[in-house]
Amino acid sequence: MKSIEKPLKVYIERYAEKYYSRKPDKLTKEEMADMLPIAKWAAYVDITIPDGFGNYTILDFNGYAINKKDNSKTITIPKAIAKRARNLICRYCYNVPWRNIAEKKKQGQKAVQEYLRTRSVMGKRHFDGNNIVIYGESKKPIGRTMLASIVMNEAIKLRHTKHVISHTYDWVDFSHLFREIERSMMDNDHKGGDNDSKDLIGYKTCDWLVIDNIQKKLRSEKQNTLYSDFLDSFFHGRYESELPTILVFKFDIRDKLFDFEKTYGIGLSKMLESDRTIKIPLSEDLLNSNDYE
Repeated sequence: MKSIEKPLKVYIERYAEKYYSRKPDKLTKEEMADMLPIAKWAAYVDITIPDGFGNYTILDFNGYAINKKDNSKTITIPKAIAKRARNLICRYCYNVPWRNIAEKKKQGQKAVQEYLRTRSVMGKRHFDGNNIVIYGESKKPIGRTMLASIVMNEAIKLRHTKHVISHTYDWVDFSHLFREIERSMMDNDHKGGDNDSKDLIGYKTCDWLVIDNIQKKLRSEKQNTLYSDFLDSFFHGRYESELPTILVFKFDIRDKLFDFEKTYGIGLSKMLESDRTIKIPLSEDLLNSNDYE
């Protein structure tokens, strides 16, 4: 996980001006103590969630993309799929259906924000090691990364809503994770010992991890055996440690012809099949299979 030092300084200055109309060095100890948790939350969001995704909440997910120039809407996923995905995220983050949140939304922004804050069950999700699998077959954006960012944002909010200040977070592209695992195993085979890079240790042990852009790559039998060995211990380790992992697939995991165990190892397959994992499809079931529903 990156250091929050630089963004934290920026947010302290920004919020001191916003809430108190003063510079940070002019705040009282009480004022700084009240403001610091919010500034830290914003800083952790800044260093963890990809640019452009840090401000999204469940209120923003509706299956539409909005053109900021003329506020026109474009449908990105079918209404039924968007509704189901939103309900599943609401269940995961707040343990209530979307209709409850929509009803509270009628009372105004502050009312719904307070409702979501008090309903958060992210602490329990962490304790139980509940994973999320977000997937969908599409060459266009359909909200996969957006949903992952909403969940991660809710996890980070625990820092100031529930005073959970010990949690750590990370977000990694699958291709980068693979290279880190491969490099580590090659180095250990060459030099001996078991010395992982700092980044890989972080991915293995952080409390909340998003693995984004997992792609389907068909390889030879020999390559699959080699690569699945690289990946198996990583996924198995996080699963056995009951650390929530948010997996974002850029394809439909219901493909019966695709062998997850051979390609990604037993650890990832175990996550997919576990009753501790929630699966959220964002595309039509083109393969007419409900294996992972």
